Amino acid sequence: MPSSASLFGRCPQQQLLRTSRFAGSNPSCSPVCRARRLIVINSAKDPNAPIQSNPLGSLSSQAGTVTPLPRSEEARKYFRTVYDFPQWRSHRSQYRLVQRLFTIPQSHVIQNALPAISWVTLVATLVASYGTASEAHLLPEGLPPLSPHAAAASFVSNTSVALSLLLVFRTNSSYGRWDEARKMWGGLLNRSRDIMRQGATCFPPEQLEARKALARWVVAFARCLRLHFQPEASLEEQLRGVLTPAELDMLARSQHRPVRAIHAISQIIQSVPLHPIHQQQMSANLTFFHDVLGGCERLLRAPIPVSYTRHTARFLFAWLTLLPLALYPTLGWGVVPVCSGIAAVLCGIEEIGVQCEE
Repeated sequence: MPSSASLFGRCPQQQLLRTSRFAGSNPSCSPVCRARRLIVINSAKDPNAPIQSNPLGSLSSQAGTVTPLPRSEEARKYFRTVYDFPQWRSHRSQYRLVQRLFTIPQSHVIQNALPAISWVTLVATLVASYGTASEAHLLPEGLPPLSPHAAAASFVSNTSVALSLLLVFRTNSSYGRWDEARKMWGGLLNRSRDIMRQGATCFPPEQLEARKALARWVVAFARCLRLHFQPEASLEEQLRGVLTPAELDMLARSQHRPVRAIHAISQIIQSVPLHPIHQQQMSANLTFFHDVLGGCERLLRAPIPVSYTRHTARFLFAWLTLLPLALYPTLGWGVVPVCSGIAAVLCGIEEIGVQCEE
């Protein structure tokens, strides 16, 4: 039985050629699959060729030309706060309401909703200006006065409940997706610890290299999974010092890096003489790795039905646009701050739903 050192000491070209021969002899492999493997083999002929940043089959390769992201998108990487005890202490502080009030200008939710809030503020200002000019008889002859608009008031009052329900269902659905992703990542952490424990206790003492290889590839899978969905850093930055240069080069040239990392862990387990029960338990952890990968890909590729999301956004925009017409006869110039505040609250809820959904 080959050792893990012999398995992972081969050059990437030999590994890829072995994979290609398996695909060519497998009748279930589709022509597209064979073509993809052939492309990888051809790219691996030159050992000095630069490592591809977006391998064939990755999500990044399907995203098209990379364009500079707006500031709001660039800042998203800093939203992922992981809490510790001091942060929980600040989170439950008795002064949190006052502190949050003074940090409204720095809120990313408000900043992302600012275009819609500005539009509602502009409409409210125009409505108030028109109403003031009408009351002062400054309008050109022929323009109607701004009397209490029954249609706008009826629309706003009769549809407010429906709008509230749409926003609540939208936010709840988005939170469900976020919670599912959080549980999958937590499960991955637990299973990674478990498979490392199994390797440390079940691998024979002479299989020291296999233990080290298992540790390297378990870490590599977690980082590959993150880069598969959040390609904000290069593979070399994340895995330099974790994998050996040959392993890193082999992984970088793979069609699907997380799957390749799982396959490497499977090879390590198969190369070590284990009791069938222990081998089955470790294979069950690898199956969970596949489940997490598939679940994350499903969350990325299958959002909340787009028709529901777009209809809610259109409904909210129309409702906020007609709101100044309904409130001006009662509030006068107070319609400007009131409508701006309502727009900030409702658009903020919609923005939170968008962020949680992704």
